[in-house]
Parts: sequence; structure tokens; C-alpha cells
Amino acid sequence: MSTRVYDVPVVFFDLDDSLINHDANTLWIKWRYRRERWAVVEGFLALVSLYRAYKKGRVTHARLSQYYRTRTRGMTLLEYQQRIDQFFSERGQLHIYPQAASLLFAYRRQNSTVVMITGADDVMAKAYGKALGIDHVISNRLAVENDRILGLQQPMCYGEGKVALAEQFMAERGLTLKHAAFYSDSHADVPLLEQVKQPVVLNPNPTLAALAQQRRWPCIDWR
Repeated sequence: MSTRVYDVPVVFFDLDDSLINHDANTLWIKWRYRRERWAVVEGFLALVSLYRAYKKGRVTHARLSQYYRTRTRGMTLLEYQQRIDQFFSERGQLHIYPQAASLLFAYRRQNSTVVMITGADDVMAKAYGKALGIDHVISNRLAVENDRILGLQQPMCYGEGKVALAEQFMAERGLTLKHAAFYSDSHADVPLLEQVKQPVVLNPNPTLAALAQQRRWPCIDWR
């Protein structure tokens, strides 16, 4: 299907496997693995307790916070930001879909507000948002005390939590989700896809592709 630009005042985009051709956390772990042994521990925790549950829509706040405590072990917030900047410069930016820039430009040209809404943490998400020219970023927010990362704040930007955060963004502008479009690859984002005026599945996983066909949602594949 050719890429269409929808006449909506706000358009939300997922990040992982949507605007970029991989999962940002996986890219980070692979990058980190080449530099320090701790990435083996982080990668093991992500594999056994996080990724499968994430894709199935079953991630809990406690589980994701535990992962981030492991991920940032021994780092201050500033040190983590510096690591993310280095990762993005060396690896992360290479995975942005070329088609993403054109689609984002088309929405800006019609004066739609473009929003990234992602389960990535706020440091990672803002790095991609800056590169893509996206001023509004909704993401998981790190919980920090005395410059130490303790986990994630609530609500999570995931599943129903992502819906709540999107609703809050729209309400602050006197709008509802029926004034928005949303592009995503993941079945975990079905709660938000079901609420917006225009759902669009972008590089979908098999489960979401089947649902999109059933619901007659537009489907775009850049892979």
C-alpha cells in the first residue's frame, strides 16, 4: 500500500521497528557488549524476563524497573546520558528508516503535531526524537534520586499506560484520541491503535499484521 498522509491534527509514532528497523534496546545491548562484560548480564535479563513478555503485552512495572536498574548499574544519570549519546552516534542513528523522514516531513507540512510515543526510556527516546526532528516525545521515564537511577516512573508508556499518556497529551490541547493517527508495528500497541481515529500498522509483526487485515487497518511495510 502506498504511504498516505491523514488529515489529523496529531499523529503518534512508535519507535522500535517502526521509525527504526530494529529494537533500540537490542541495538544498545549489542553495542554495549563490545565494550563491557556487564552487557552479558543485561542481555540475559532482557532475554529471559522482558522481551517475550513485552511483545505479548505482559510486562509489569516491577519487571521493567528491575531491568533498568540492571541496565544502569553503577551509572549516574549523567553517565547514562553520555553512554546513550555515544551509542546513538556510533550505532543507533544508522537504523533510522529513510522513509521515516519523508513521512514526518509530510505531516509537518500540513501542520500536524508529530509525537513519538515509545516504550524506550526518555534518554534513548529523546536522542531519536532530536535526530528525527520530533519535538514531542512520550516515553518511559526514569525514576532518579540523588542522580541515581532507581527504575521507572508510573504509569509505564506501555499498553494501557501508553493510552493514558496519549490521552493526557491530547487533553492538554483540548483534543481526544479521535483527532489522532497512530503508527505502530507491535501487537502490544493494540489498545492505542483501537482508540485513535486512524490506526496504521507499520512494519507489523505477524500477529498485528493478521489483526490489521481483519480490522482493515492500513498496513505499510518498509522492510
